[in-house]
Amino acid sequence: MKKIIITGLIATVIATYFWSCEKDDICADDTPTTPNMIVTFYNADNQEVRKSGRILQFMEGDSIEGRDAVAVDSLVVPLRADAESVRWGFTLVTNAPGGGLNYNTDYIEFKYTHNEVYISRACGFKSLFYLKENTNEEPNPVLTDTIPADNLWIQEIQVIESNIENENTEHIKIYY
Repeated sequence: MKKIIITGLIATVIATYFWSCEKDDICADDTPTTPNMIVTFYNADNQEVRKSGRILQFMEGDSIEGRDAVAVDSLVVPLRADAESVRWGFTLVTNAPGGGLNYNTDYIEFKYTHNEVYISRACGFKSLFYLKENTNEEPNPVLTDTIPADNLWIQEIQVIESNIENENTEHIKIYY
């Protein structure tokens, strides 16, 4: 009899605990969070065709040492909520004549503003990003080469969607 009472008491405590949770106490896996920028690569000669290449990506200051280039036609690029710009390096890896690999890095600086949006008590805030408009005085994004220059492999950058509010669409097209 004692076991039944103790088991019933434990079951009641557990049930009360789970029933006392409110929707805001648990952040569901499908809750939208801070989106990343989607960058897709296209053939510069036929701009409707996606192009896959062995590409590394890294934020300025990071190193390409020890990283493996993966053949991709798009990349997910995070933006920083604690800054108004970020500079990413994109390295095209090609086979060198006679063996080995050639690494050609181009940098793209993205300038943006962001807005924090409250989701819930459990999920907190998410940031939405808005790329600044391209002007004659201040182009955005800005493409630069390494020092010393190794020739730009990126031929053109096109902003498709300047409001980065989800990851369901491409935001930037890179032609090479």
